[in-house]
Amino acid sequence: MHNSKLIKILQHFSDEEIKEFRKFIDSSFFNKEGSYIVRVFDEIKKYYPVFDSDALMKEKLYKKIYKDKTYNDAIMRKAGSALIKLCEEYIKFRAFKESETESSILYLRKLREMRIQKLFESESVLLEKQLNITNNSVDSEYFRNRFRLELEKINYYLDHSSLISLQQKSMQNIQRYIVYDCIVNLLDIGYNILVGITTMYKGEKNISLRLLESIELDSFGEILSVKDPELYPVFNLFYKRYLGFKNFDDDNFYYEYKKIALENLKLLTWDNQFAVFISLQNFCTRKFIEGKRFFKTELHEVHKEMLDRGLYVQKKDDYMNLHTFRNIVLTASNLQKNDWIIEFMNQYISKILPEQRESLQAWTKALVHYNTGKFSEALNELQSVKNDHFLTKHEIKALTMKMFYELNDFEPGISFAESYRKMVQNDKTYAELHRTSYTNFSLLYLKLIKLKADKKYRDADMLKLEIEKTVTNSKEWLLEKVNELIK
Repeated sequence: MHNSKLIKILQHFSDEEIKEFRKFIDSSFFNKEGSYIVRVFDEIKKYYPVFDSDALMKEKLYKKIYKDKTYNDAIMRKAGSALIKLCEEYIKFRAFKESETESSILYLRKLREMRIQKLFESESVLLEKQLNITNNSVDSEYFRNRFRLELEKINYYLDHSSLISLQQKSMQNIQRYIVYDCIVNLLDIGYNILVGITTMYKGEKNISLRLLESIELDSFGEILSVKDPELYPVFNLFYKRYLGFKNFDDDNFYYEYKKIALENLKLLTWDNQFAVFISLQNFCTRKFIEGKRFFKTELHEVHKEMLDRGLYVQKKDDYMNLHTFRNIVLTASNLQKNDWIIEFMNQYISKILPEQRESLQAWTKALVHYNTGKFSEALNELQSVKNDHFLTKHEIKALTMKMFYELNDFEPGISFAESYRKMVQNDKTYAELHRTSYTNFSLLYLKLIKLKADKKYRDADMLKLEIEKTVTNSKEWLLEKVNELIK
């Protein structure tokens, strides 16, 4: 069962989920197959979370469960299939359980359909009170949920002619919430499309962006600020984020969005607060790549704010994403904050997935060694980096190239850079902006290392001008090294 679908699912269960799943299958309401399914699972879970023991072979599992009986493959296949289905049902149950508002609305619908009037009335009042509290509750589904609650109430009122005034009030609320739902989600989609077009993949304007451009959003916002001051900040936050990317060259739009976002962060759910910090990083990173190098300081400040608030994960108590760790380290490295990097690594390396820690720690140490001139130590650390993640591999290769340069290993440096350039040009998964930046770095690096190898220092001034006007990764490093040759 080592590589079975069942094992692959169970490997993603947390400690809490494994324990809860055990209770789930122990219930005859969910487990229709019988107690032997529980016995099979009890044997399998002994090897959680890695599940790499030979004891997981079907024959050995069978022998442990059924002792001296002759092996029956049909029973083990049936048990495996049953456990997979139970896993799927448990995940659905867990998702329903965690979606409190969604489950509450479905519960109300069932109460209405069953005509359990008193309970419907009390539960609808309770849910409305919960939704009226905007602190830490607003996400892309917030207004839709309020709309759906009002819809359930209207359908309930239709059965009671005496409640016509309440029905009319709900009709007014429905108009309010559906407008917010439409405009907030449209702004959210518009922002993400702009990010995708410019930073992650090729694309073009679609109907969402065209629709946003046709709406007088400033006038619309003015109406909302007067008519609905309670909910207007939510619109304003999404609108300012969209404007920030739409008017990307004007940094004032970024700073205005950041101010509005931090002021209203408490309105949002945890994962949407996390999304705010992702968006702030997207702004800073792209501005930095496009030549506004002073934004590296701003990005570092965003990272520190994010860490202070614990918003480096989308879900509380989850593992930190590899991208996030990498970006924090690279930004601090650009600012030469080496002591800060080591302190950050020591504090947060345990927040990374266990299988990523060794490589990520080695890469971080290599970067700090390089920054402090310990090039041989840095190269040794890089040998321990096994992770060839599609983003970190660029930093690993760029750092290796820099090491060859510092150690005057010209031939391997030139060969490595040529190979890297071809890899980047053949990789079509990147947006043009990133591919151009990485390609330009490899080309400029080749000119730099050849100039140093051949001692043609008189050409350094020309290369410096080329570096200054080119969009490239590691621009500061290239300028620093060419300036050393000019001296």
